[in-house]
Amino acid sequence: MNYNELIPKIKAGETLAFKKLYEAYAPLFKGIAYRYLHDEQKAEDILQETFIKIYKSITSYTGDGNFEGWMKRILVNNCLNYIKKEKKYSFDALSGAVDQPDRPWDSVIEHLSFEEIVSLIGNLPEGYKAVFNMAVFEGYSHKEIGEVLGITPSASRSQLTKAKASLKEELKKINIYSSIA
Repeated sequence: MNYNELIPKIKAGETLAFKKLYEAYAPLFKGIAYRYLHDEQKAEDILQETFIKIYKSITSYTGDGNFEGWMKRILVNNCLNYIKKEKKYSFDALSGAVDQPDRPWDSVIEHLSFEEIVSLIGNLPEGYKAVFNMAVFEGYSHKEIGEVLGITPSASRSQLTKAKASLKEELKKINIYSSIA
């Protein structure tokens, strides 16, 4: 998709250009929202809110940085704001744990279907889920995660470590992790 042509058209109010953007990103963004919320209807609602916000905010996009990343940040922030509003964050008090060396997640994930991955992540406590999604799938640093979620970077590292440990235990139960570890 050529953003350099599409963005000025959207800024000028061309609805067809915005429709093209929506059609290109709605499936991906709905999947991301579902990973955070684990509810199809809520994910759809957040998706709609996100695109409304993108449309209203596109004039503030200056062209600096990656446009897709800019849109994803709006989506992730909408998901996190929804979770905060619902008061579903639950972070462990222990924040001093440090990431332990672990098997690369890509090699584990390639053995699972999308539905299995979403289900496993969806079963994590909300705090673990938010940090795991942001770190592993969105590529946020622990400092960025801490700023967004209002926790320390060490708490973010701890939550990620605990999320990975929890997922590893679940994978062992279904004999995925032990068969490739």
